[in-house]
Amino acid sequence: MPFAVRSAGLARRLAWLLPMAMTVLLAAAAAPTPRPPSLLFITVDTLRADRLECYGYRQVKTPRINALAADGILVENAFTPVPVTLPSHASLFTGTYPWFHGVRDFTGSALGPERTTLAELLLAAGYRTGAVIGAAVLEARWGLDQGFSFYSDYFPPQPDRNWQQIAERRGDQVVRESLEWIEKNRQVPFFLWVHLYDPHDPYTPPAPYDGLYGSRPYDGEVAWTDECVGRLLDGLKKSGLYESSLIVLVSDHGEGLGEHGEETHGYFLYDSTLRIPLIFKLPGTDAPRARRVSGPLETVDVLPTVIDILGINGKTAAPEIQGRSALALLLGQAPPSEKPSLAEIMLPFYQFDYSPLSSLRTGRFKYIEAPKPELYDTAADPGEKNNLTGSVPDQAAGMKEALRRQMERTAAKKGQVAAPRITDSAMAEKLASLGYLAHHRKAAEPAPGSRLPDPKDRVGVYDLIFRGTYAARMGRLGKAAPLLREAVAREPDSFVGHFQLGVIYLASRNVREAEEEFQKTLELRPGNELSLLRLAEVYTAAGRFAEAETAYRKAILLSPKDYMIHFNLGGLYVTQDKWDEALAAFRKAQALSSRDVLVPVVIARVLLQKGDLPGALAAAGQALRLDPSLAAAHETALEIYQKMGKVAEAKKEEQILRRLQAGP
Repeated sequence: MPFAVRSAGLARRLAWLLPMAMTVLLAAAAAPTPRPPSLLFITVDTLRADRLECYGYRQVKTPRINALAADGILVENAFTPVPVTLPSHASLFTGTYPWFHGVRDFTGSALGPERTTLAELLLAAGYRTGAVIGAAVLEARWGLDQGFSFYSDYFPPQPDRNWQQIAERRGDQVVRESLEWIEKNRQVPFFLWVHLYDPHDPYTPPAPYDGLYGSRPYDGEVAWTDECVGRLLDGLKKSGLYESSLIVLVSDHGEGLGEHGEETHGYFLYDSTLRIPLIFKLPGTDAPRARRVSGPLETVDVLPTVIDILGINGKTAAPEIQGRSALALLLGQAPPSEKPSLAEIMLPFYQFDYSPLSSLRTGRFKYIEAPKPELYDTAADPGEKNNLTGSVPDQAAGMKEALRRQMERTAAKKGQVAAPRITDSAMAEKLASLGYLAHHRKAAEPAPGSRLPDPKDRVGVYDLIFRGTYAARMGRLGKAAPLLREAVAREPDSFVGHFQLGVIYLASRNVREAEEEFQKTLELRPGNELSLLRLAEVYTAAGRFAEAETAYRKAILLSPKDYMIHFNLGGLYVTQDKWDEALAAFRKAQALSSRDVLVPVVIARVLLQKGDLPGALAAAGQALRLDPSLAAAHETALEIYQKMGKVAEAKKEEQILRRLQAGP
């Protein structure tokens, strides 16, 4: 057939196809762009992998997490680089190691703005970002709020706690607020981080789990948390977003539960606290289900994996990610990883003046660098009971050198990580309520050549301090004091032991003994602000007001921006009926901490005492704007309205107080 004829025929066919092609193109142009998957990121504090049914545990029922694993991919061997809540979350959300991002303890440096978080990446990609936090150890002040347009971390005063407020909230409260946020933001792609704190000590599961697991309260907390996760997933399903969303469930660290003499976490680097659950539920109805991958994965791998799944890898700037995407592994497109895993714990050094620890895991072997090194074959000895350093010294030496190289390779450049800062006294109180002792050295690391005790050799003292502090937190002061006295008898230079014993004596009104303990802490660490603050409280309790004021003034010179010191100084002036001085101190405290709801209430009471009713009412109003359900603020407003003769307003406050007293 001549070319001209063939061309004419082709032209006729193209002319016939052209309208159809244009219709298809126009339809494609008019079709909406597929919505990116939303991300629900659940972190469960202090959850051991081996306490979940889907990981093989049979003594606790966790049907909701089992169902999530059945809808997704379970990583059998996942590990945190640090068994402490704050630095572990910092690694999760930056994809970097603690010795790189600089958050190495819960009382150290906050996450710096130079670090890039998952929330910042997703915010830049057009996501709505929110977080609902279960405990004060993750308050915004620590820098994890970077990139979140909504960050809920308020822990209101608890009227039933007359000694030490607990700065946490139960999982059902966290879930309720999380579902409210999802409902408000369901029309757009979102990233919601939900932090459930319940498995953290003290283990006090609500009914019926307290009865079902009476002799195993930690398991009861795990079962209760499983219910909370289920409520959250049910809400997501009700919104029609479950199938299309990426869901990640992970823990920050495990729990010792007495293994190796460690009741909780943050002291050793055994797998009881390093191994964690990790589950991915991928978006889409055709996503893989009921898959199990052996791993191993580190939590620094979670961020790059998430942005790979969401399809934003390479679309946003995250130059410092040290983890690797595991998407190919999750999909069965790559063999099991040979990547080594690293970990450290600085708490023994910061808190107790013991040696820090670091570890390297390669294959079946795990090496722990300590004054007395440890090497374990975790496949043959999962409980890490048989130290092999003496029997295979070459293996231990090789892993010691490999650990040194890996830590050096992944460390921040010199000068990029600040030394730990002293936590202000208000945060120290919150941390203490959660079981964290907020005392540490001011050095970032031990001095070269220093010979510090091996934490293994001092675990008995650590256990006494922990059990004494725990008893005090539970209000059993009579039981706490003997434990701490034994701790300081065994280790006379224990700053933490003497400090905690002083706190217990002060709470027990044993003023003379409390003074002796806090004076001892000042001998051990001169100029310690928390010790000065406590000593001032001792002097106040003894009626030695001039000495108390001197101690507060010294503390203010050391920490001029610590609002709690100014607040307590105001309380000292109130004790002496020095109302003008008290008001000035409380005003200073308010200027330094505008979020503390109790400060404006106290200011209102002082102004009421001075006869400034309009000023007192304005201060009470400030408190109610911060917390509309604060009974103390409503009581103050009621008294002010009564003195003003405003009957209708007073009656309204009475009605509000009755509703608050009746409860939900």
